[in-house]
Amino acid sequence: MSDSTRQVVLVGVDGSTTSGKALDWAVKEAARRDADLRVLHVAYVPVIATPFVGGAYYPTVEELGEIAGPILSAAAERAAHVDPSVPVRTALRSGPPAEALLDEAKDADLVVVGSRGLGSVGSMFFGSVGARLAARSPVPVVVVPPVADAGERTTDVVVGVDGSVHGDAALRFALDEAARTGGRVVAVCAWRLPVGPLWEENPAFYTAVERDARAEASRTVEAALARVRSAEHADVLVETFVVDREPSVAIREAAAGAALTVVGSRGRGELRGMLLGSVSQQVLHHATHAVAVVHAGKP
Repeated sequence: MSDSTRQVVLVGVDGSTTSGKALDWAVKEAARRDADLRVLHVAYVPVIATPFVGGAYYPTVEELGEIAGPILSAAAERAAHVDPSVPVRTALRSGPPAEALLDEAKDADLVVVGSRGLGSVGSMFFGSVGARLAARSPVPVVVVPPVADAGERTTDVVVGVDGSVHGDAALRFALDEAARTGGRVVAVCAWRLPVGPLWEENPAFYTAVERDARAEASRTVEAALARVRSAEHADVLVETFVVDREPSVAIREAAAGAALTVVGSRGRGELRGMLLGSVSQQVLHHATHAVAVVHAGKP
């Protein structure tokens, strides 16, 4: 977290269209939080070697600055155009982008990145910068895909709730965001009952099991709200969406047209060694708007 009284929103830019979308989102979020905006460009240039004859060449700091300078200047100008009231500071670092962003995140309250970028960031989200950030960042990470104008969307904040500590952290983040924007929280709790001849031959039994599962899901959401909701969220309208469906599908369906989707980095039953829970992975892969990934203990 930031040592100052003001929060810090960190955004990574590389000059790509998607990172421009991420920058726009970060500026607006910084304004909502009354936070400072830190714009980071990471120049990741591998050692340049003469093929087969030995010797290596490392670009100098000055050379990296000549390349990155126009990107950071353009980013600062774009941020000022989106909201001139937001304080902006730019920074240049070299090295692997994910590691640099993770290091900078130690002094930030939120990290924002695009889902795709140029060569130094990687052409796909998973397996590159965003995946590592979402899995390891000490603070929440928002991933912004290249989407249409957010003005066409509602102010809904959709969040996956499953009773886990990561789910609780995601719900708290969603409530905080809705309190800032005046939006509504849609809390999604989904399950997937097995299918097969047994269920088809015993529809009454299936109906009873489905009814019990629905009641349990409703209790799960109510219990999570009781744990994390505070006086600051008193005016936030919360709608519960419980459904027998694959959780990632249910979240995506509920989030159609939403402003933001929030998921925990892991949920109940996830393998400990996974970078991200399977639900988080699927939501991020199919995202058409900003998605926040939140870890337990990182509001």
